[in-house]
Amino acid sequence: MLQNLSTSVGNILTSTPGNSVDKGIIDYFNNLFDGNGWGNFILMMISLFTTVILVGIIGYQREAQGHNAGFRTHILVGVGSCMITMLSINAIGYVGPSGTGYETMRLAASIAPGIGFIGAGVIIKNRTSIKGLTTAATLWVSMAIGMCCGAGNFTIAVLGSISVYFTLFVLYRVETYTAKNSSRLIINFEKDSLITYKDIQEVLIVYQYNIRHSSISNVTLDGVETIEYTIEFNNIYKEPLELMCRDIKIKLNPIRTTYELKHKSRQKVSE
Repeated sequence: MLQNLSTSVGNILTSTPGNSVDKGIIDYFNNLFDGNGWGNFILMMISLFTTVILVGIIGYQREAQGHNAGFRTHILVGVGSCMITMLSINAIGYVGPSGTGYETMRLAASIAPGIGFIGAGVIIKNRTSIKGLTTAATLWVSMAIGMCCGAGNFTIAVLGSISVYFTLFVLYRVETYTAKNSSRLIINFEKDSLITYKDIQEVLIVYQYNIRHSSISNVTLDGVETIEYTIEFNNIYKEPLELMCRDIKIKLNPIRTTYELKHKSRQKVSE
């Protein structure tokens, strides 16, 4: 039975459109040991091992950045996707008592919605910002890499992984550089203040500058606990920042309003 299953699986993989290199790899392993099934077993082990390596690098980057979904989570997502894909291929290769097989893509197609629930779990939304989108995306990509390995499309898996590595390790530096160069508006209110982020937005909306990022934190100033709003802008200069500080001071009466310019130290505007 193992030999028949291996032969049917090999026929399915090699008969589908794909890269000739991948077809050659699949054909080679399925014909090992006179096609008795052990070659297919080795191929499945290679698929799982390749998934662990390719996805593990992505998980390591997320782990190094301090995200909750890190090394082990990404590997589990990738391995699980690889297993389900291999199961779907093996399932259609098996002919049941009724003489019909299972639909191979139906089981594989169920992976994406399942990973969507996991991705949603790592996204954190607070009053002013959303975090975890990149980690959710890397989980989704890990699923895709695992599916490619499980289907024997190693070329797609490797090329896709290289693209992901370039995005995470190289383009991340560009994003970090941009964040360091963004001008910031820092506003502090008393801890029990009723002022909200929406109130600040209503003051700033007249300036029509795009807000790159915003955050809220509890900060102690001179022994007084305050709520600090940090608002980041791109392509903004000293004059509009000074006008923003002036309007916020007049309309909202914060404890302190400061701003940071690109490549310059923090400049105190009002107390």
